[in-house]
Amino acid sequence: MEVVDQIYKLRQNFILIGLTGRTGSGCTTVANVLKTQDVNKLFGEHRHKHEGIIDNNTRKASIVHSYITQNWYPFTVIKASDVIFFYALQLEFDDFVNAITNPENLPMEVSKLSKDAANSEQIGKLLEELKEQYILLHERATKCNKYLSDGKIDASDSVVNDYKKLILTDIGSFRIELNEVLKGTVKEMLFNVLQTWGNNIRMYDTVLSKDAPVEYAPSCLAKKINQFIKLFRAIDRYKDKMNEDGKIHPTHIVIDALRNPYEILYFRERYSAFYLMSVNTEDAIRRKNLSDKNYRLEEIKKIDETEKEKKNFTKSYQLIDIDKCIELSDIFLAHDGTKISENRKLINQLLTYISLILHPGLVPPSPLERVMQVAYTAKLNSGCLSRQVGAAVTNESYSVQSIGWNTSAEGQTPCSLRDLFDLENKEDGNAFSNYEKGENKFSEYACKLCGCYHKVDNLDDRMRGLTMSYCFKDIYTTASGQIKNQVHTRSLHAEENAFLQLAKYGTVGIKGGKLFTTASCCELCAKKAYQLGIKEIYYIDSYPGISHEHILECGPVENRPKMILFNGVIGRAYINLYNPFIPLKDEIEALTGVEVKKINLAKEQPVAPIKKED
Repeated sequence: MEVVDQIYKLRQNFILIGLTGRTGSGCTTVANVLKTQDVNKLFGEHRHKHEGIIDNNTRKASIVHSYITQNWYPFTVIKASDVIFFYALQLEFDDFVNAITNPENLPMEVSKLSKDAANSEQIGKLLEELKEQYILLHERATKCNKYLSDGKIDASDSVVNDYKKLILTDIGSFRIELNEVLKGTVKEMLFNVLQTWGNNIRMYDTVLSKDAPVEYAPSCLAKKINQFIKLFRAIDRYKDKMNEDGKIHPTHIVIDALRNPYEILYFRERYSAFYLMSVNTEDAIRRKNLSDKNYRLEEIKKIDETEKEKKNFTKSYQLIDIDKCIELSDIFLAHDGTKISENRKLINQLLTYISLILHPGLVPPSPLERVMQVAYTAKLNSGCLSRQVGAAVTNESYSVQSIGWNTSAEGQTPCSLRDLFDLENKEDGNAFSNYEKGENKFSEYACKLCGCYHKVDNLDDRMRGLTMSYCFKDIYTTASGQIKNQVHTRSLHAEENAFLQLAKYGTVGIKGGKLFTTASCCELCAKKAYQLGIKEIYYIDSYPGISHEHILECGPVENRPKMILFNGVIGRAYINLYNPFIPLKDEIEALTGVEVKKINLAKEQPVAPIKKED
């Protein structure tokens, strides 16, 4: 039994979960579930065996219920927005007011503030009643920041509990009072303020913009969150050492919410126990959630524009990039908008994944996870320079009939293996089309592009051995002055590729089957899925086009493919959560002391002694 305990000890003593998702998708709802003290108040899809027909899903829910009620420990929630506000508290009061009313944060055309009130002086008057409280928090926050930055955390020091209380409760309470003081005026303003502050923090380690980024940008916000994580771990370890209450104090932390890809990579590289959960919901449900929280239509549109804006590489790792964060997720939660007290499906998802983190292999994956993992693995074959996508097509019984990934047609060279300088030097001719090797606007632009690369100082050192690959579509559409057009891509889409495998190698037919994609169908692939008679399309993130409304929601209802948000585990988490540490048979034997193969029917069976304290 001690051996089993030691095997699972590291996994159970520390868990770090990051939440991500679009505003209004339910990240805070999930965080509140995870901090529930009494797990018996959380109702999943478990039911007793005498309560109707029992299928494998119900059996899995029952196993999870039995395990989690014995092993639940509530999570501590660190709100990323409170950490951003912690930075703001480093400012003197007048500077704090000026930071809020910065024109960059307060677009006049959409602000709820009147033109007369939308200036530092008027806002300052509204905030004057909070000045004394702010000053007290400012003093605590500046001392806390110095303590964390010094890195010498002594959990026996009385200040650590005060700093824990500051970030977990006091800053949040102050923000609620701030909203009350500016009630009816600040929704748009505070959204822009927090977004601007967060962007500044990542680059300058302060809410204020500076001339140049600090040396460790864009990790500043992640580093500060990590300092609080270290503080909480030290407190829990000290409690275990003192053992005053006779209990073990695992450190279970959830970050609500991460919206920058670099921050996700920061925690992933530091903690093997880190898992990123994305909370996804239909856009209509998400917008209703925001509306219920008194967001105006203009504000919701502004949030959507900001979060769905396509960003280049640099901006993606400096600013908010929800699409990339969702793409990096380990666990996908589907929230259908049902009130959490009645949402047994979402609760069951959470309890299942926490149980699997604590005890890998407790239950097997669902058919959805199994097939989406196949699609996820397929995407790694992609030769696309922008985004890897995988797809799998199954029959009605989830039996995989074909897989595909976005890449060039068979026999052609994937984009990731082609070198622009080879095209320039007329080498490796089979890798390039006659059009690319001809004399036209494309070749003229490609030549100019090569010239720009050649002018880069120390190009070889900068490239560090990387191939100078290029995107044909980017050069072609730019050179010809056209808008982006999917017709000009070299690659087949992943879904398209999977469909063509069926035609190429034959199939018994997939009418009524299912399509799994690690992204979502564009208009072109949606039409093909419709034509093939696909009945269910499982996707991870919605495509920013009209494929759903225009292609799939057309014709008789019974003919329409159903779009279903994927929920489950894929990628590295699939291996980590579904691969048991030790075979269940051996674990049962170790825990009970009963060896199945040594039972003698003629004698009373000896049982290995179990220590009383176990």
